[in-house]
Amino acid sequence: MTDTHDDARPALEQALDRAAAAGTLLVALDFDGTLAPFTDDPGDSRALPEAQTALEQLLALDRTYVAVISGRPMHFLRAVVDPDGRMLLSGSHGAELHLDALGDAAADSELRLSPAQQDLLGRATALVEAQVARYPGSRLERKPTGAAFHTRTMVDQASCARAEQEMIEAFERLDGLKITPGQHVVESSVHSATKGEGITAFMQATGAEVTLFAGDDVTDENAMRELGPDDLGIKVGSGESTAAHRVASPAELAGVLARLVELRRTALS
Repeated sequence: MTDTHDDARPALEQALDRAAAAGTLLVALDFDGTLAPFTDDPGDSRALPEAQTALEQLLALDRTYVAVISGRPMHFLRAVVDPDGRMLLSGSHGAELHLDALGDAAADSELRLSPAQQDLLGRATALVEAQVARYPGSRLERKPTGAAFHTRTMVDQASCARAEQEMIEAFERLDGLKITPGQHVVESSVHSATKGEGITAFMQATGAEVTLFAGDDVTDENAMRELGPDDLGIKVGSGESTAAHRVASPAELAGVLARLVELRRTALS
């Protein structure tokens, strides 16, 4: 319930208050750059301790679901992000779904690539390998549905933009390949799924009255666009976004999640 001083409170605080009062709440979050700061080695990335604590506290509350929607492959999400199997997970930009948190009736989406998709994936991976050889310090990240070219660790940071543009142009020569530039990364995928499909599946499966989604990158905008007027979108960092609210960093978002825990506990009591 709000009070007569609501108009004086920050807009995000008011939005959190409304979300916390929902009968069923879905808290869906991107991982890299949102829950976890960027690292030189993607394998070292972990959620900030305050954010992790807030997620665990949300999971303990009635009628409250937590989901992570990421470009990361499902095996990373299950092993690193949610080893206890309590969250809803969407990996590979919506191509993989893990719904065990909903109970025995839930079924995962099994990722299968056709022979043509497997061939396309092999060719995309070879292009990234060639690009990595040209730019010292850059990295190839292999994914179930694609290959990503990372430039955050390049020796010559002044050449990042050129390297990324060259990677885009190389990918564009492969018919049927989905290309998604991001922050210091160019992603490719042989699958057409998006994070928007992932969040839609979770919203429908949970019957959420209100969904909060936070993300930092271009790919997260697909999920932002699926939010309704009663939902809450939070952009992390700079850049254009359809989200109504913005925080500066993963650390600031962790504070927002901690505040949501307080408000949700109050509303449920």
